[in-house]
This record gives sequence, C-alpha cells and structure tokens, in this order.
Amino acid sequence: MKELVGSMSEWSGLLKDFFRQIDDGTMTREKLDAIVGNRVVYPKEITDDSVLADLIRQTSKFLFKRFGKRIKVDSLPTEFTLENLEKWAKYNLKPVFLPGEEILENRPFKKWVKPEKWFYEKLREGKIAKDSAVLKRGWYLADFTLSVDYNNGIQAYPNDPLAPIIERLRREGKVGKYDKTPLGSRFSIIPKDEWPLVLAELAKEFGFKPEQIRLERAVEFNAIGNLYDYNRGKFSTWEWFSDPFEVSSRLHGGSRDGGGLALVSSYWFDFRDGGVAGRPLVSF
Repeated sequence: MKELVGSMSEWSGLLKDFFRQIDDGTMTREKLDAIVGNRVVYPKEITDDSVLADLIRQTSKFLFKRFGKRIKVDSLPTEFTLENLEKWAKYNLKPVFLPGEEILENRPFKKWVKPEKWFYEKLREGKIAKDSAVLKRGWYLADFTLSVDYNNGIQAYPNDPLAPIIERLRREGKVGKYDKTPLGSRFSIIPKDEWPLVLAELAKEFGFKPEQIRLERAVEFNAIGNLYDYNRGKFSTWEWFSDPFEVSSRLHGGSRDGGGLALVSSYWFDFRDGGVAGRPLVSF
C-alpha cells in the first residue's frame, strides 16, 4: 500500500479530517478509496488491507519522534471496525495508543509538559500507587470533547455527547448537583459514587464490559494531552482522575490557571465540586 502522507503534520491533518468526516456523516467508500489509491478492503473486522492499518504505521513513526526510540505499536483490537469507529466518534471517543513507558521526572522528552514536582514527590512518599507514572501499554478510546472555562459553576462542556446520559441519571435521582449546575453538565459529579454510574451507563451504550471504562489516570491525561489532544490543559476548569490518593482522596488537575497539563493535586473523593469534570477512557 502506498504511503498516505509525507510528514507527520500532513498525517495529523489527514487523520483529523478523516474523523471529522466520520462525525458529520460525509465519509463515503469512494472517499476512502481515494485516500489509499483505490485499494481499500471493507472487512467485517479491521485487517492489514484496510485504511486503518496505516494508523499503526503512522503512530509508530510519531511515537519514535516523541520518545526518541523505536516503539512497537500493537495490532488494532478486533473491535476497531469502521462501523464502530463511526459510532464511537459521535461520542468524541477516538483511538489512541499508549506505549508502556514511564514518564520519569528527569527523563528528557521533546516538547513534553510533565506532571509537576508535587506529583513525583507524592509518588516517592508512597501516597499514590508506585506505577502512577507508568503508561499502561495498549490501544484506548480517549475522550476528545472540548472542555470549558469556569463560570461560577453554571458551565458545561459544549455539545457534550455525555449530557443526555448525565441528565437522565440526575432526573432519576442517581447523580446529584448544585442548584446552578446544568442537568447534563459533567461538573459537580462525585468521583467516589456518581462517576461510576455515568461510566456504567456509557459501557451499556456501547456494549463494553464495565471494567473496560474508567476515568483517566493523571499520567494518561498528561500523555494524551502531550501526544494527541492539544486542547487539554487550556481551560480554567479541572478534571478528576482515577488515581487514589492515600485513603480518602483522588487526584485531579489539568486547570490552565494552575499549570495546565502539569497540574496535579488531590481532593476528597466524596466531594462535589462545581469546577471539576472528568473524561472516560476505554481500554482494550
């Protein structure tokens, strides 16, 4: 199969345009044929002859440039069919590959905003899990929904595909909120008891196993922001992470005002905060 693009910037643009056309329903088989020189095969499951096979090769090249060494990228999960990718993209869930690398405090990276010193101090003190700086190797679906700046607790992610699920759970009395919180907003959801309910409903929507879906860990939020989603860390609101901190707290961070991608802190995991949202991450 011929090369799709001549540079990573061109590939990045092509991939963004590919998913945009999936999102708006304008991607056709004829367009896919044109992308790869009329050599597309439309299998029931993804194969080496499909358009997404190039995702593996281009991701490998991209990670080599970012990590400065060869990174073997795993084969795509069998669930990654064109039909499923189109369905997931409507929820802003798009595929990313995370290598089994440790984001060490003193490890040199090119153009990488690392977690702040506090994160590594708490790691050394044993207040967070010993593998908290290690990326768990594999393909994931990451949430690319745009965040929003804080606005006295009345803010909500724009055009959030999770809003109908969250609104229904609130109307059913299963998820709470503050008076000013919009019914479908990701904010004001308690990480200990309420976020699991939202994630379980999302798992049902797509037929995932409950254990496949959770909030991102701090190091995953950081890595996805550095590698794939450049909108992260650009807003004044925070995001809950799945990392436990000591006995009764959870890591959160990501606010532009506190350091963006570098910001990591902790707060009680049973607290309702009008300025903190969260992102589902699906593992395969």
